[in-house]
Amino acid sequence: MRLLHLGELRDSWSAWLGVCVGFIVINFTLALSALTALSGFAFVKSGVIDVWDSASVTIIPLQNLIFCAVIGAVVIGSSTSLVVDSRRGSLARLALSGATPQQIVSTVMVQLVVVSLVCAIIGNVPALLLLQPSLAFLAFERGANYPVPAAVYALWPVLLANVFAVGLALMAGLRQARRASRVPPVAALRQSVTGAEERMTRGKWWKAGLCVFLIVALYATIPTLAANRNKETISNMIIIAMTLLIITAALLTQLAPVVVGRLTKAWTTFVPSFDPSWDLARATTIAKAGRLTKSVVPVMMAIGLLFGIQALGDTLAASFLANDIDVGLAAGGPETLLVFLGLPLLVALSGSVGSLIMMSKQRDAELALSGIIGTTPGQRFSMPVMEGAIVTVTGAVMSLVMVAVAIGFLAIGFPAADFTVAFSFSWGLFAAAFAAALLITVAATLLPTVPSLHRPETRVIARLVAE
Repeated sequence: MRLLHLGELRDSWSAWLGVCVGFIVINFTLALSALTALSGFAFVKSGVIDVWDSASVTIIPLQNLIFCAVIGAVVIGSSTSLVVDSRRGSLARLALSGATPQQIVSTVMVQLVVVSLVCAIIGNVPALLLLQPSLAFLAFERGANYPVPAAVYALWPVLLANVFAVGLALMAGLRQARRASRVPPVAALRQSVTGAEERMTRGKWWKAGLCVFLIVALYATIPTLAANRNKETISNMIIIAMTLLIITAALLTQLAPVVVGRLTKAWTTFVPSFDPSWDLARATTIAKAGRLTKSVVPVMMAIGLLFGIQALGDTLAASFLANDIDVGLAAGGPETLLVFLGLPLLVALSGSVGSLIMMSKQRDAELALSGIIGTTPGQRFSMPVMEGAIVTVTGAVMSLVMVAVAIGFLAIGFPAADFTVAFSFSWGLFAAAFAAALLITVAATLLPTVPSLHRPETRVIARLVAE
Protein backbone atom coordinates (compact mmCIF):
# COMPACT_ATOMS: atom_id res chain seq x y z
CA MET A 1 0.00 0.00 0.00
CA ARG A 2 2.88 2.39 0.65
CA LEU A 3 3.94 2.26 -3.02
CA LEU A 4 0.32 2.72 -4.08
CA HIS A 5 -0.09 5.78 -1.85
CA LEU A 6 3.16 7.29 -3.13
CA GLY A 7 2.17 6.67 -6.74
CA GLU A 8 -1.28 8.18 -6.30
CA LEU A 9 0.16 11.18 -4.47
CA ARG A 10 2.68 11.76 -7.26
CA ASP A 11 -0.07 11.42 -9.87
CA SER A 12 -2.54 13.72 -8.10
CA TRP A 13 -0.26 16.62 -7.16
CA SER A 14 -1.46 18.78 -10.06
CA ALA A 15 -5.08 18.35 -8.94
CA TRP A 16 -4.29 19.32 -5.35
CA LEU A 17 -2.17 22.24 -6.53
CA GLY A 18 -5.30 23.93 -7.85
CA VAL A 19 -6.92 24.12 -4.41
CA CYS A 20 -3.76 24.68 -2.36
CA VAL A 21 -4.33 28.44 -2.47
CA GLY A 22 -7.48 28.02 -0.38
CA PHE A 23 -5.82 25.65 2.10
CA ILE A 24 -2.86 28.02 2.54
CA VAL A 25 -5.05 31.10 3.00
CA ILE A 26 -7.23 29.36 5.60
CA ASN A 27 -4.22 28.31 7.67
CA PHE A 28 -2.75 31.80 7.32
CA THR A 29 -5.93 33.59 8.47
CA LEU A 30 -6.57 31.24 11.39
CA ALA A 31 -2.97 31.43 12.62
CA LEU A 32 -2.81 35.23 12.24
CA SER A 33 -6.14 35.73 14.05
CA ALA A 34 -5.08 33.45 16.91
CA LEU A 35 -1.70 35.17 17.33
CA THR A 36 -3.29 38.63 17.15
CA ALA A 37 -5.83 37.74 19.85
CA LEU A 38 -3.06 36.31 22.05
CA SER A 39 -0.99 39.49 21.62
CA GLY A 40 -4.04 41.64 22.37
CA PHE A 41 -4.88 39.84 25.61
CA ALA A 42 -1.23 40.02 26.68
CA PHE A 43 -1.32 43.77 25.95
CA VAL A 44 -4.39 44.19 28.18
CA LYS A 45 -2.77 42.12 30.93
CA SER A 46 0.27 44.40 30.85
CA GLY A 47 -1.96 47.31 31.90
CA VAL A 48 -1.09 49.64 29.02
CA ILE A 49 -4.74 49.90 27.95
CA ASP A 50 -8.01 49.32 29.75
CA VAL A 51 -9.98 46.18 28.98
CA TRP A 52 -12.91 48.31 27.74
CA ASP A 53 -10.68 49.87 25.08
CA SER A 54 -9.22 46.59 23.86
CA ALA A 55 -11.94 45.31 21.53
CA SER A 56 -9.92 46.06 18.38
CA VAL A 57 -7.03 43.84 19.51
CA THR A 58 -8.98 41.16 21.39
CA ILE A 59 -12.63 40.81 20.34
CA ILE A 60 -12.15 41.60 16.63
CA PRO A 61 -9.37 38.99 16.16
CA LEU A 62 -11.58 36.40 17.88
CA GLN A 63 -14.46 37.44 15.62
CA ASN A 64 -12.20 37.06 12.59
CA LEU A 65 -11.16 33.63 13.89
CA ILE A 66 -14.81 32.52 14.03
CA PHE A 67 -15.72 34.02 10.64
CA CYS A 68 -12.67 32.51 8.96
CA ALA A 69 -13.41 29.12 10.52
CA VAL A 70 -17.04 29.16 9.31
CA ILE A 71 -16.16 30.29 5.79
CA GLY A 72 -13.07 28.08 5.75
CA ALA A 73 -15.18 25.01 6.51
CA VAL A 74 -17.24 25.72 3.39
CA VAL A 75 -14.16 26.40 1.26
CA ILE A 76 -12.31 23.28 2.42
CA GLY A 77 -15.34 21.06 1.88
CA SER A 78 -15.90 22.46 -1.59
CA SER A 79 -12.22 22.23 -2.56
CA THR A 80 -11.88 18.65 -1.33
CA SER A 81 -15.02 17.68 -3.21
CA LEU A 82 -13.61 19.16 -6.41
CA VAL A 83 -10.35 17.22 -6.12
CA VAL A 84 -12.11 13.94 -5.36
CA ASP A 85 -14.45 14.49 -8.30
CA SER A 86 -11.51 15.20 -10.59
CA ARG A 87 -9.84 11.96 -9.43
CA ARG A 88 -12.86 9.74 -10.05
CA GLY A 89 -11.24 8.21 -13.11
CA SER A 90 -8.14 7.22 -11.15
CA LEU A 91 -10.22 5.91 -8.25
CA ALA A 92 -12.34 3.89 -10.66
CA ARG A 93 -9.24 2.29 -12.17
CA LEU A 94 -8.08 1.39 -8.66
CA ALA A 95 -11.43 -0.28 -7.99
CA LEU A 96 -11.29 -2.15 -11.29
CA SER A 97 -7.81 -3.40 -10.41
CA GLY A 98 -9.11 -4.92 -7.16
CA ALA A 99 -8.80 -2.16 -4.55
CA THR A 100 -11.41 -2.30 -1.80
CA PRO A 101 -13.55 0.73 -0.84
CA GLN A 102 -11.52 1.09 2.35
CA GLN A 103 -8.26 1.16 0.38
CA ILE A 104 -9.69 3.84 -1.91
CA VAL A 105 -10.70 5.92 1.11
CA SER A 106 -7.25 5.54 2.68
CA THR A 107 -5.60 6.60 -0.59
CA VAL A 108 -7.55 9.87 -0.66
CA MET A 109 -6.99 10.52 3.04
CA VAL A 110 -3.21 10.04 2.75
CA GLN A 111 -3.12 12.61 -0.04
CA LEU A 112 -5.25 15.00 2.01
CA VAL A 113 -3.06 14.68 5.11
CA VAL A 114 0.11 15.42 3.13
CA VAL A 115 -1.42 18.40 1.31
CA SER A 116 -2.98 19.82 4.50
CA LEU A 117 0.27 19.63 6.46
CA VAL A 118 2.32 21.21 3.67
CA CYS A 119 -0.22 24.04 3.27
CA ALA A 120 -0.30 24.56 7.05
CA ILE A 121 3.47 25.03 7.16
CA ILE A 122 3.39 27.44 4.22
CA GLY A 123 0.47 29.41 5.68
CA ASN A 124 2.22 29.84 9.04
CA VAL A 125 5.14 31.76 7.52
CA PRO A 126 3.24 34.91 6.38
CA ALA A 127 1.15 34.77 9.58
CA LEU A 128 4.30 35.12 11.69
CA LEU A 129 5.80 37.76 9.39
CA LEU A 130 2.64 39.90 9.31
CA LEU A 131 1.73 39.71 13.01
CA GLN A 132 3.44 42.94 14.08
CA PRO A 133 2.32 44.91 10.99
CA SER A 134 -1.24 43.68 11.62
CA LEU A 135 -1.14 44.88 15.23
CA ALA A 136 0.20 48.24 14.03
CA PHE A 137 -2.67 48.51 11.54
CA LEU A 138 -5.23 47.73 14.25
CA ALA A 139 -3.80 50.54 16.36
CA PHE A 140 -3.78 52.90 13.35
CA GLU A 141 -7.45 52.13 12.66
CA ARG A 142 -8.33 53.11 16.25
CA GLY A 143 -6.60 56.49 16.08
CA ALA A 144 -3.26 58.25 16.39
CA ASN A 145 -3.15 58.00 20.21
CA TYR A 146 -3.82 54.27 20.40
CA PRO A 147 -0.68 52.37 21.48
CA VAL A 148 0.68 49.59 19.28
CA PRO A 149 0.63 46.19 21.02
CA ALA A 150 3.80 44.13 21.03
CA ALA A 151 3.67 40.90 19.06
CA VAL A 152 3.60 37.71 21.11
CA TYR A 153 5.03 34.78 19.18
CA ALA A 154 3.86 31.44 20.56
CA LEU A 155 3.73 28.01 19.03
CA TRP A 156 0.55 26.64 20.63
CA PRO A 157 -2.03 28.98 19.01
CA VAL A 158 -0.46 28.35 15.60
CA LEU A 159 -0.55 24.59 16.13
CA LEU A 160 -4.16 24.75 17.33
CA ALA A 161 -5.12 26.73 14.23
CA ASN A 162 -3.32 24.21 12.02
CA VAL A 163 -4.91 21.25 13.77
CA PHE A 164 -8.32 22.84 13.35
CA ALA A 165 -7.75 23.47 9.62
CA VAL A 166 -6.37 19.99 9.06
CA GLY A 167 -9.29 18.53 11.02
CA LEU A 168 -11.76 20.38 8.79
CA ALA A 169 -10.00 19.06 5.72
CA LEU A 170 -9.97 15.48 7.01
CA MET A 171 -13.64 15.55 7.96
CA ALA A 172 -14.61 16.93 4.56
CA GLY A 173 -12.26 14.55 2.78
CA LEU A 174 -13.51 11.48 4.64
CA ARG A 175 -17.08 12.24 3.64
CA GLN A 176 -16.15 12.83 0.01
CA ALA A 177 -13.85 9.79 -0.17
CA ARG A 178 -16.49 7.48 1.26
CA ARG A 179 -19.03 8.81 -1.20
CA ALA A 180 -16.62 8.27 -4.10
CA SER A 181 -15.74 4.74 -2.93
CA ARG A 182 -19.41 3.72 -3.11
CA VAL A 183 -19.77 4.73 -6.76
CA PRO A 184 -19.49 1.73 -9.14
CA PRO A 185 -16.29 1.89 -11.25
CA VAL A 186 -18.14 2.29 -14.57
CA ALA A 187 -20.26 5.13 -13.19
CA ALA A 188 -17.13 6.75 -11.74
CA LEU A 189 -15.42 6.65 -15.13
CA ARG A 190 -18.46 8.35 -16.66
CA GLN A 191 -18.50 11.00 -13.93
CA SER A 192 -14.81 11.68 -14.44
CA VAL A 193 -15.71 12.97 -17.90
CA THR A 194 -19.16 14.48 -17.36
CA GLY A 195 -18.64 15.63 -13.78
CA ALA A 196 -20.44 14.51 -10.65
CA GLU A 197 -24.01 15.72 -10.31
CA GLU A 198 -24.57 18.34 -7.63
CA ARG A 199 -27.73 17.55 -5.72
CA MET A 200 -29.38 18.00 -2.37
CA THR A 201 -28.76 15.36 0.26
CA ARG A 202 -30.69 14.59 3.42
CA GLY A 203 -27.96 16.27 5.45
CA LYS A 204 -28.19 19.46 3.40
CA TRP A 205 -31.98 19.58 3.86
CA TRP A 206 -31.58 19.15 7.63
CA LYS A 207 -28.95 21.91 7.80
CA ALA A 208 -31.09 24.22 5.66
CA GLY A 209 -34.06 23.55 7.93
CA LEU A 210 -31.95 24.39 10.99
CA CYS A 211 -30.90 27.68 9.38
CA VAL A 212 -34.53 28.57 8.61
CA PHE A 213 -35.49 27.74 12.21
CA LEU A 214 -32.73 30.01 13.54
CA ILE A 215 -33.78 32.88 11.26
CA VAL A 216 -37.41 32.59 12.36
CA ALA A 217 -36.35 32.31 16.01
CA LEU A 218 -34.21 35.45 15.79
CA TYR A 219 -37.02 37.40 14.14
CA ALA A 220 -39.31 36.18 16.93
CA THR A 221 -37.14 37.98 19.50
CA ILE A 222 -38.30 41.38 18.22
CA PRO A 223 -41.41 41.68 20.48
CA THR A 224 -39.37 40.74 23.56
CA LEU A 225 -36.60 43.21 22.75
CA ALA A 226 -39.13 45.98 22.03
CA ALA A 227 -41.14 45.30 25.21
CA ASN A 228 -38.03 45.45 27.42
CA ARG A 229 -36.31 48.39 25.77
CA ASN A 230 -33.15 49.69 27.43
CA LYS A 231 -29.89 51.28 26.36
CA GLU A 232 -28.66 47.96 24.91
CA THR A 233 -31.73 47.22 22.78
CA ILE A 234 -30.45 48.83 19.58
CA SER A 235 -27.00 47.30 20.03
CA ASN A 236 -28.54 43.86 20.51
CA MET A 237 -30.59 44.29 17.34
CA ILE A 238 -27.48 45.16 15.36
CA ILE A 239 -25.70 42.07 16.72
CA ILE A 240 -28.68 39.89 15.78
CA ALA A 241 -28.78 41.44 12.30
CA MET A 242 -25.09 40.60 11.81
CA THR A 243 -25.80 37.06 12.99
CA LEU A 244 -28.66 36.81 10.48
CA LEU A 245 -26.25 37.83 7.74
CA ILE A 246 -24.05 34.81 8.54
CA ILE A 247 -26.95 32.37 9.02
CA THR A 248 -28.52 33.41 5.71
CA ALA A 249 -25.19 32.80 4.00
CA ALA A 250 -25.14 29.31 5.55
CA LEU A 251 -28.73 28.71 4.40
CA LEU A 252 -27.98 29.71 0.81
CA THR A 253 -24.85 27.54 0.89
CA GLN A 254 -26.91 24.49 1.83
CA LEU A 255 -29.59 25.28 -0.76
CA ALA A 256 -27.04 26.09 -3.47
CA PRO A 257 -27.62 22.85 -5.47
CA VAL A 258 -31.28 23.81 -6.04
CA VAL A 259 -30.88 27.60 -6.12
CA VAL A 260 -27.73 28.46 -8.08
CA GLY A 261 -28.57 26.67 -11.33
CA ARG A 262 -32.18 27.88 -11.43
CA LEU A 263 -31.22 31.45 -10.57
CA THR A 264 -28.47 31.51 -13.20
CA LYS A 265 -30.80 30.09 -15.84
CA ALA A 266 -33.47 32.64 -14.92
CA TRP A 267 -31.40 35.83 -15.13
CA THR A 268 -29.36 34.78 -18.16
CA THR A 269 -32.62 34.17 -20.04
CA PHE A 270 -33.23 37.91 -20.01
CA VAL A 271 -29.83 38.68 -21.55
CA PRO A 272 -30.22 38.94 -25.33
CA SER A 273 -28.07 36.61 -27.39
CA PHE A 274 -25.43 38.81 -29.01
CA ASP A 275 -22.84 36.20 -29.94
CA PRO A 276 -22.72 32.41 -30.37
CA SER A 277 -20.00 32.27 -27.71
CA TRP A 278 -22.49 33.71 -25.19
CA ASP A 279 -24.95 30.94 -25.95
CA LEU A 280 -22.23 28.31 -25.55
CA ALA A 281 -20.86 29.87 -22.35
CA ARG A 282 -24.33 30.13 -20.84
CA ALA A 283 -25.30 26.58 -21.76
CA THR A 284 -21.99 25.10 -20.56
CA THR A 285 -22.02 27.02 -17.28
CA ILE A 286 -25.56 25.94 -16.43
CA ALA A 287 -24.90 22.34 -17.49
CA LYS A 288 -21.86 22.10 -15.21
CA ALA A 289 -23.98 22.60 -12.09
CA GLY A 290 -21.38 21.30 -9.64
CA ARG A 291 -18.66 23.59 -10.95
CA LEU A 292 -21.04 26.56 -10.98
CA THR A 293 -22.24 26.00 -7.43
CA LYS A 294 -18.77 25.68 -5.94
CA SER A 295 -17.66 28.87 -7.69
CA VAL A 296 -20.72 31.00 -6.87
CA VAL A 297 -20.93 30.37 -3.11
CA PRO A 298 -17.55 31.99 -2.19
CA VAL A 299 -18.35 35.02 -4.38
CA MET A 300 -21.74 35.34 -2.66
CA MET A 301 -20.08 35.27 0.76
CA ALA A 302 -17.42 37.82 -0.16
CA ILE A 303 -19.81 40.41 -1.60
CA GLY A 304 -22.56 39.72 0.93
CA LEU A 305 -20.32 40.10 3.98
CA LEU A 306 -18.65 43.27 2.71
CA PHE A 307 -21.82 45.01 1.53
CA GLY A 308 -23.94 43.69 4.42
CA ILE A 309 -21.69 44.86 7.26
CA GLN A 310 -21.35 48.28 5.64
CA ALA A 311 -25.14 48.52 5.08
CA LEU A 312 -25.85 47.65 8.71
CA GLY A 313 -23.33 50.21 9.95
CA ASP A 314 -24.60 52.96 7.63
CA THR A 315 -28.23 52.22 8.51
CA LEU A 316 -27.41 52.42 12.22
CA ALA A 317 -25.65 55.78 11.78
CA ALA A 318 -28.48 57.19 9.63
CA SER A 319 -31.06 55.97 12.14
CA PHE A 320 -29.28 57.74 15.00
CA LEU A 321 -29.37 60.97 12.99
CA ALA A 322 -33.07 60.46 12.19
CA ASN A 323 -33.75 60.13 15.93
CA ASP A 324 -31.66 63.22 16.78
CA ILE A 325 -29.18 61.17 18.73
CA ASP A 326 -25.58 62.34 18.60
CA VAL A 327 -23.43 59.24 18.88
CA GLY A 328 -19.84 59.30 17.66
CA LEU A 329 -19.67 56.27 15.41
CA ALA A 330 -16.00 56.55 14.62
CA ALA A 331 -13.96 54.23 12.56
CA GLY A 332 -16.44 53.53 9.84
CA GLY A 333 -14.18 53.85 6.83
CA PRO A 334 -12.29 51.44 4.62
CA GLU A 335 -9.78 50.70 7.38
CA THR A 336 -12.55 49.46 9.67
CA LEU A 337 -14.03 47.28 6.98
CA LEU A 338 -10.60 45.81 6.33
CA VAL A 339 -10.17 45.05 10.04
CA PHE A 340 -13.62 43.47 10.37
CA LEU A 341 -13.78 41.60 7.08
CA GLY A 342 -10.36 41.54 5.44
CA LEU A 343 -9.42 38.00 6.50
CA PRO A 344 -12.88 36.40 5.99
CA LEU A 345 -13.09 38.00 2.54
CA LEU A 346 -9.64 36.66 1.70
CA VAL A 347 -10.78 33.15 2.64
CA ALA A 348 -13.96 33.43 0.57
CA LEU A 349 -12.21 34.73 -2.53
CA SER A 350 -9.45 32.12 -2.24
CA GLY A 351 -12.14 29.44 -2.32
CA SER A 352 -13.62 30.86 -5.50
CA VAL A 353 -10.21 31.15 -7.16
CA GLY A 354 -9.28 27.60 -6.15
CA SER A 355 -12.53 26.19 -7.51
CA LEU A 356 -12.14 27.94 -10.83
CA ILE A 357 -8.49 26.94 -11.24
CA MET A 358 -9.34 23.36 -10.27
CA MET A 359 -11.76 23.09 -13.18
CA SER A 360 -9.39 24.59 -15.76
CA LYS A 361 -8.55 21.25 -17.46
CA GLN A 362 -12.21 20.44 -17.91
CA ARG A 363 -12.72 23.92 -19.31
CA ASP A 364 -9.80 23.42 -21.70
CA ALA A 365 -11.55 20.39 -23.20
CA GLU A 366 -14.84 22.28 -23.52
CA LEU A 367 -13.13 25.11 -25.40
CA ALA A 368 -11.32 22.61 -27.62
CA LEU A 369 -14.65 20.94 -28.48
CA SER A 370 -16.16 24.31 -29.30
CA GLY A 371 -13.19 24.94 -31.61
CA ILE A 372 -13.86 21.66 -33.41
CA ILE A 373 -17.48 22.68 -34.09
CA GLY A 374 -16.37 26.01 -35.55
CA THR A 375 -15.87 28.72 -32.93
CA THR A 376 -13.16 31.25 -33.67
CA PRO A 377 -10.11 31.80 -31.42
CA GLY A 378 -11.62 35.10 -30.30
CA GLN A 379 -14.86 33.41 -29.29
CA ARG A 380 -12.99 30.72 -27.36
CA PHE A 381 -11.09 33.48 -25.57
CA SER A 382 -14.29 35.29 -24.61
CA MET A 383 -16.15 32.22 -23.34
CA PRO A 384 -14.16 31.93 -20.04
CA VAL A 385 -14.65 35.67 -19.55
CA MET A 386 -18.41 35.22 -19.91
CA GLU A 387 -18.39 32.25 -17.55
CA GLY A 388 -16.60 34.34 -14.92
CA ALA A 389 -19.15 37.13 -15.40
CA ILE A 390 -22.05 34.67 -14.99
CA VAL A 391 -20.54 33.31 -11.76
CA THR A 392 -20.06 36.83 -10.36
CA VAL A 393 -23.55 38.10 -11.22
CA THR A 394 -25.21 35.04 -9.69
CA GLY A 395 -23.10 35.42 -6.54
CA ALA A 396 -23.97 39.14 -6.33
CA VAL A 397 -27.71 38.47 -6.63
CA MET A 398 -27.54 35.85 -3.87
CA SER A 399 -25.53 38.25 -1.69
CA LEU A 400 -28.43 40.72 -1.86
CA VAL A 401 -30.65 38.06 -0.28
CA MET A 402 -28.20 37.87 2.64
CA VAL A 403 -28.36 41.64 3.10
CA ALA A 404 -32.16 41.77 2.71
CA VAL A 405 -32.70 39.28 5.55
CA ALA A 406 -30.35 41.19 7.87
CA ILE A 407 -31.73 44.64 7.01
CA GLY A 408 -35.29 43.28 7.22
CA PHE A 409 -34.72 42.56 10.90
CA LEU A 410 -33.85 46.22 11.52
CA ALA A 411 -36.79 47.37 9.36
CA ILE A 412 -39.16 45.53 11.71
CA GLY A 413 -37.22 45.76 14.97
CA PHE A 414 -36.35 49.47 15.10
CA PRO A 415 -39.95 50.74 14.67
CA ALA A 416 -41.17 48.12 17.16
CA ALA A 417 -38.77 49.65 19.70
CA ASP A 418 -40.03 53.19 18.88
CA PHE A 419 -36.79 53.94 17.07
CA THR A 420 -37.07 55.50 13.62
CA VAL A 421 -35.23 53.50 10.99
CA ALA A 422 -33.38 55.27 8.16
CA PHE A 423 -31.90 52.99 5.55
CA SER A 424 -28.52 53.79 4.06
CA PHE A 425 -26.73 51.65 1.49
CA SER A 426 -23.30 52.25 0.02
CA TRP A 427 -24.05 51.18 -3.55
CA GLY A 428 -20.64 52.45 -4.54
CA LEU A 429 -19.13 49.86 -2.19
CA PHE A 430 -21.35 47.19 -3.70
CA ALA A 431 -20.19 48.18 -7.18
CA ALA A 432 -16.56 48.14 -6.06
CA ALA A 433 -16.96 44.73 -4.42
CA PHE A 434 -18.69 43.41 -7.53
CA ALA A 435 -15.95 44.79 -9.79
CA ALA A 436 -13.20 43.28 -7.63
CA ALA A 437 -14.95 39.89 -7.53
CA LEU A 438 -15.53 40.07 -11.29
CA LEU A 439 -11.87 40.83 -11.98
CA ILE A 440 -10.63 38.02 -9.72
CA THR A 441 -13.16 35.48 -11.02
CA VAL A 442 -12.55 36.27 -14.68
CA ALA A 443 -8.79 36.11 -14.17
CA ALA A 444 -9.06 32.75 -12.39
CA THR A 445 -11.31 31.45 -15.18
CA LEU A 446 -9.41 32.81 -18.17
CA LEU A 447 -5.70 32.70 -17.35
CA PRO A 448 -5.39 28.91 -16.76
CA THR A 449 -7.02 28.26 -20.15
CA VAL A 450 -4.80 30.57 -22.21
CA PRO A 451 -2.02 28.00 -22.86
CA SER A 452 -4.53 25.45 -24.21
CA LEU A 453 -5.90 28.00 -26.69
CA HIS A 454 -2.58 27.80 -28.54
CA ARG A 455 -2.56 24.01 -28.79
CA PRO A 456 -4.36 21.84 -31.37
CA GLU A 457 -7.87 20.99 -30.17
CA THR A 458 -7.40 17.25 -30.62
CA ARG A 459 -4.30 17.25 -28.40
CA VAL A 460 -6.13 19.11 -25.60
CA ILE A 461 -9.02 16.61 -25.65
CA ALA A 462 -6.68 13.63 -25.80
CA ARG A 463 -4.79 14.90 -22.76
CA LEU A 464 -7.98 15.13 -20.69
CA VAL A 465 -9.07 11.65 -21.75
CA ALA A 466 -5.65 10.23 -20.89
CA GLU A 467 -5.85 11.71 -17.39
